[in-house]
Amino acid sequence: MEKCYKLIERQMYAEALRFLTQILKKEINNPQLETIYLIQHILSQSQRYKNLQIKILELVKQEQNEEEMDDDRYSNLVLDLINLHIDQNNIQQAKNWSKQLKKYVQGIQSNEAIMYLIENLDNMLAYKQKNVDLKEQLTIYEELSELETKTKYFEQDGMPAYLIPTRWFNKWKSYVNERPIEQTNENLNIEKEIEDLENLFNISSDLDIEEQIIAPGPINGFTLIQVQSALELDPFGPKSYTNYILKENIREGSDFIIVGHKIFEYFKQIYGGFEIKRLIVEHSQTHQKYVDLVPRMIQFLILPNEEKHRTRLITANSSDLVLDLCKKINRILKLNNEVRWWKFNDFQSQEDFIKKLQRRELYKQVSAKILDKTTMIDEINFTSSDLFICEIRYGKDWQISEINSKQMSTFKRKMNVSDVPKIMSDSRKGVTGLQNLGNTCFMNAALQCLSNTYELTEYMVSNEFYQHLNCENPLGTKGALATAYAELMKIMWYGNNSSVSAYDLKRVIGKFAPQFYGYGQQDSHEFLSYLLDGLHEDLNKVLNKPFVKEVEITDESDFEASRIFWNNYILRNQSKIQQLMVGQYKSTLVCPNCHRVSKTFDPYMSLSLPIPTYTLIQLSLYFIYQNGKIPLKIQLNLTSDQDTQHIGQELSKALNIEQDEMNFILLKDHFIKERIKKKQNVKWIQEHEGQLFVYQIEKEYHQLSDDQIHVDFYYCIKTDRSNYNDSIFTFPRQFVLHKNNKIIDIYFRIYQQFKHNLILIIQSMADQLLNQEVQIEDFCQNVPETLDEFMAEMKLFKVEPYKLVYRGKPMDFMNQDSIENFNVKNLSIHVILNPLFGRQEIQNLKFQRCKDFNIEQNRQLRKGEYTLEDCLRSFAKEEILGKGDEWYCNRCKQHVQATKQMEIYRAPQLLIVHLKRFRSGNNRISNYGSFFYSGGSQKITTMVHFPKNLNMNSFVLSKVNDNDPIDYQYELYGVDNHFGGLGGGHYTAYAYNSLINKWVDYNDSSARITSADVESEAAYVLFYRRIDSQKCSLGR
Repeated sequence: MEKCYKLIERQMYAEALRFLTQILKKEINNPQLETIYLIQHILSQSQRYKNLQIKILELVKQEQNEEEMDDDRYSNLVLDLINLHIDQNNIQQAKNWSKQLKKYVQGIQSNEAIMYLIENLDNMLAYKQKNVDLKEQLTIYEELSELETKTKYFEQDGMPAYLIPTRWFNKWKSYVNERPIEQTNENLNIEKEIEDLENLFNISSDLDIEEQIIAPGPINGFTLIQVQSALELDPFGPKSYTNYILKENIREGSDFIIVGHKIFEYFKQIYGGFEIKRLIVEHSQTHQKYVDLVPRMIQFLILPNEEKHRTRLITANSSDLVLDLCKKINRILKLNNEVRWWKFNDFQSQEDFIKKLQRRELYKQVSAKILDKTTMIDEINFTSSDLFICEIRYGKDWQISEINSKQMSTFKRKMNVSDVPKIMSDSRKGVTGLQNLGNTCFMNAALQCLSNTYELTEYMVSNEFYQHLNCENPLGTKGALATAYAELMKIMWYGNNSSVSAYDLKRVIGKFAPQFYGYGQQDSHEFLSYLLDGLHEDLNKVLNKPFVKEVEITDESDFEASRIFWNNYILRNQSKIQQLMVGQYKSTLVCPNCHRVSKTFDPYMSLSLPIPTYTLIQLSLYFIYQNGKIPLKIQLNLTSDQDTQHIGQELSKALNIEQDEMNFILLKDHFIKERIKKKQNVKWIQEHEGQLFVYQIEKEYHQLSDDQIHVDFYYCIKTDRSNYNDSIFTFPRQFVLHKNNKIIDIYFRIYQQFKHNLILIIQSMADQLLNQEVQIEDFCQNVPETLDEFMAEMKLFKVEPYKLVYRGKPMDFMNQDSIENFNVKNLSIHVILNPLFGRQEIQNLKFQRCKDFNIEQNRQLRKGEYTLEDCLRSFAKEEILGKGDEWYCNRCKQHVQATKQMEIYRAPQLLIVHLKRFRSGNNRISNYGSFFYSGGSQKITTMVHFPKNLNMNSFVLSKVNDNDPIDYQYELYGVDNHFGGLGGGHYTAYAYNSLINKWVDYNDSSARITSADVESEAAYVLFYRRIDSQKCSLGR
């Protein structure tokens, strides 16, 4: 299974699912819990495949060897199953599984935390929804939202904030607005693997294009939490929100939204639910308010007098004090004793103490420190692997004392500079993982690459940096960042722990850069840029920065101009970072009117390169047949230079339908936003609003002849509303008629498509719709092919199945006028269904259904693959400034769309190359505020091939034009990878360790020597060292 975990970590879901499917086939009669867990982990990344998830989760058996059973994993899987049934409004099924889970949990020890969740789950399922007018719900919600904004609710320290699952909120919006939820595009690329699983269980992949409009059900907060049986419950009511733990890696916006107290209580009063509550707190340094989403989890042992020394777990807010933990323990144990908390000095001391307990040895002394009761939790450096001692005082004396401090590690307390360490036989020598503190993989990956920048690491661990600390620089952190970074490097290179925590460094960064405070996923390059800039300012040898006038270059050569700019920069900036990592751009602007040339030479610490224009785009579309066949959902892998004609060719080959018989449409909320022409660029489609639909049609819209009319028709529920558009409940259908056709021909053509859906439910509605003598089997045999057959079939109905409306006026079934009289190229018809078709009947008609269709040739991605040299050339291309980005020409005295060119004039000793994979340039997910909705940004997944030996001589202008003697050849030594999509994903790193002369694969806590190819599509930031650099002398 190790291979499978590795694939999932890398988000290679198709390969992992293929591997797991083979295992499941072998285990099908007695599947292992781990197999089900991993498959569910992959499928849960999608909003689809719910029936398949239910089938797989129902394989979970509690009859396995209960001694070997992972109680938490079993409970979490059953809870996932219950949540799926709730999502599909199968409340009775959810209740049945809840009973089964309760029965199982009653048989295990330490079950209080799980029983607490089950009791709340049962209460939620028993709640009966109140009947409140939909318009009233929407109005009150909008009023309460406006009140939150006016009162600045989320800027009030101590106020409660509530997490509502995004899925529930979207269903509620759909319900009150009577608009279906449109399926979002997903880039998991697992359609073929899903098909194999569905075949294994013999279930259909019949999906909905848009979900049906149904009541959202209870506010199911259980979708956001994970079961932890070791969690101790706080009996104090106001603290009950600490009695559950959020799932790892959930995101604001994609997984949940945050609302205030009044909105949540209003929703809960109507629908019931389980509340996920958090507090709004104030940052102790910046005083910025934020929602404390991730309380710290604290593992501990209670000493003395606990026989089995069971590891327990409690949660605490980052703003809580150690004193609050003491009070909480007394509440949990129903005591009123004095309590003190111990934290081990290092991981080895913790391991030694645990071994003593296991051997039942005395533990009178510990290598640990007592935590001051006034210390905030956020100020304690610990991770999920740290174990605390909670000592309870019985009688006059304490039972534990501290080992003599002389025996302790030489590392001093945080923010002090420790002694210069020595390499020991068991030192990790940089092959040290960094523990994930909660979505901190972005930080860990950047730090591992920087750690293997031995020129900087030697400078830090040798304490040479200390003499350059600039504690007075207002642009720095008063030396705190540099000191914390140095201490981390010492532990990573000279310590003997396989993984360590960067908590102190993170805390310092969060103090001075609030965007990195908290535990939301961030951009690794953005973090690296801040870290390098902060280290530079902390180590800047210029204590008093002089004022430097702005430079105006006129007739100077590039060589002279670059020196002027560089000297001005050096007057204010001199540090180890500047010496190693700062290069110089040349920027040229040319006015299109007077041809004035402006040149500047600005410094850079990392080279941000665009990925060439032709990027890989994954585009999903729905193909709608005209003959009533189930629509297809198709995902195509395209490049941005391709157009709809290419899509048509792909579809034509796969579906055997002529390109001229396809209409390309962008739909939004059922309405046509754009009718796309054949030469329209794929990138244009991606950037425009709406979902792509491709319709099979008699003739493409833009090629209609003068004697043809195009018809769009929309199914509607009969309502009292005057605007029929408000009652449309599904996407439009289409066909083409001759102008000589009559209105009855429109009825006929619509009926041909409608009957395919009608057949699905005719058995249950025959008594209401059809005459008594009609044989159902005969009725379902055929669809009328001629007008005469249609007229004959209409006589079989007791009532009209539908009526047609055009521009608000009924269309007479027997009107003999030709449709040419409408004098339009396109008719837009409302099909008003008979009131006999209620909401449930319409849902059963399955107007929204579709199925996945995999175009085999698209499994081989047609990628525009590029080299790093391509990116460098793209960087140096001339471009014309766009509107809004105009440059002010002081000769013309106006803003103009100038021609701009960026080039590299000078390259540093250590070259950091940032590949601009995120279009928005900002991958941040904020924990602040109440709502978060991601924009239309997208990650570029194009493969960029980068060499281990990079020759930059032809790209550096000082070398090309000005006889620079430096040889700009570089060796790769670090790769910061990003796997997954925008707003999440996972960061890892490869780095070349020059002390052991091997590549190391870093993945949070894991650090292992590797011989694997470090080149991949995930490469995000590259680290190069010039070949004339001094050799590594770390530890020598």
